[in-house]
Amino acid sequence: MDVNVMGTFFCAQTAAQHMRDQDIAGSIVMIASVAAHCAIPSQRVSIYDASKAAVKLLGMTLAAEMAPVQIRVNPISPASDMTRDMAKSNPNLLDIFTKAPPLGRMGERTDLTLAVAYLLSDGAKYTTGADILITGALHAGRIHV
Repeated sequence: MDVNVMGTFFCAQTAAQHMRDQDIAGSIVMIASVAAHCAIPSQRVSIYDASKAAVKLLGMTLAAEMAPVQIRVNPISPASDMTRDMAKSNPNLLDIFTKAPPLGRMGERTDLTLAVAYLLSDGAKYTTGADILITGALHAGRIHV
């Protein structure tokens, strides 16, 4: 199993154990990726895509397993400026991530803030197992080579 997935699993396990030890309800947010939903032309990092899809499914599965002890688990799937680093070695990727989203720009880390704040808040006390796509609609089939 990929290190990314194992690290995510162990972090969730540790957080859940602390919540259970304190007898409190809680929330865990996992970071997957738009890559868990669609292949990105020119990206060619299939193991990354597979690991992010595993994180997404891990979050959804843990949501069902931890619900009886009132721990909510939600993955989010962003397409954010973390991609800029990948684009340094493949300029075509930068073009895809800046022009393909219908919102007309690449996502930024700050685009995740309020979604994560919601998932961690009491406002989301009945939200678990939901994967929130934060992609500017990149995942909605607008990617062209």
